[in-house]
Amino acid sequence: MSNQQQDKRTASQRIDDMERGLMALYQTVDSMARDLMTIKEAIKLLGNKLDSVVKQARTCPNLSDALTDEKIAGQMVANNLEELKEKVAGYVANGAISPTETADANSFVVGAELNEDGTVANPRLQFVVQALSPAAKEKMIGAKAGDKVTVETWNFLVQEIYKFNDPTPPQAPQAEGEPAQAES
Repeated sequence: MSNQQQDKRTASQRIDDMERGLMALYQTVDSMARDLMTIKEAIKLLGNKLDSVVKQARTCPNLSDALTDEKIAGQMVANNLEELKEKVAGYVANGAISPTETADANSFVVGAELNEDGTVANPRLQFVVQALSPAAKEKMIGAKAGDKVTVETWNFLVQEIYKFNDPTPPQAPQAEGEPAQAES
């Protein structure tokens, strides 16, 4: 007998079984995607550590002095800072953001997190003001480069402020001698 003759389930029952199977497949793929992101982050971290070890080894004639945990960690932080600076420079270069004087709710802000005594806790934080808590957002709006923003126990030194530029669609090149078309 064929498989169709043996299956006495209704169409609705078969659809339900397919939905359950698809949900299980979706959950597996979702889990694999999370695992892949974890692996990607681990590889990035290992790459940064390897790069830091190589940079430290090149800077010091005595290898045992260069390869201390503190020096490698410091180099890893420097690598991360450089990557963040390059991302912002890329955004500026491609016209996505441009410097501005004063922060507003839609600004992109770069700065340093400070300890209560004024020492640097985190040398670079960059974020969109809109993503902050309401209290922090309120204090950040109107800030200028060089201002210190304090919200409860969080101290932040504003270093750079950018505005998001409106994306403009690329225009087709105009043929020579062809009149420009007016927009309506």
